[in-house]
Amino acid sequence: MSVIFVACKGLTKFNGIVDDEFRRLHLDEDAVEVDSSSDWPYLADGLEVGAAYMYEEDCWFGGFGKERRFNANLEKLANFVAYDWRMPGADETGPFRELFRWGGEGMIGPIAAAKLAADFTDYQERAQALKDEEFYAFYRNMRAMFEFAMNDGCVFHRCS
Repeated sequence: MSVIFVACKGLTKFNGIVDDEFRRLHLDEDAVEVDSSSDWPYLADGLEVGAAYMYEEDCWFGGFGKERRFNANLEKLANFVAYDWRMPGADETGPFRELFRWGGEGMIGPIAAAKLAADFTDYQERAQALKDEEFYAFYRNMRAMFEFAMNDGCVFHRCS
């Protein structure tokens, strides 16, 4: 299965009735319902969990390959910043921590997206210096995705 994410921006909270008709007409077209990770609910900060939001624009991010290739690049990113989930303090703040914790469940809201976009910006030159074309393509794609959503948006995993 290919890994695909959707990033949305220009979110405004929908104050009407969210029923089956609304979902049929709007979800996947111009609206999202916010869900959160059961383990890391703060990843959706900046959005109200359970609420529906209309969005102005969305962008689908693919090109990550199959799940195994995506996970290999995510592991390279973890090694790149010396993140090890087995170490004490692995859940403290640090570069890309939100991404390592996320696991694709729930949404990443604008606060976490902005933090991740800043992390990708801060490590850009070092990532490019690795001279690993596949990893750097992954890196640029992830950066673009979080930059797209960082002001008033969200990111979520889309099963393909």
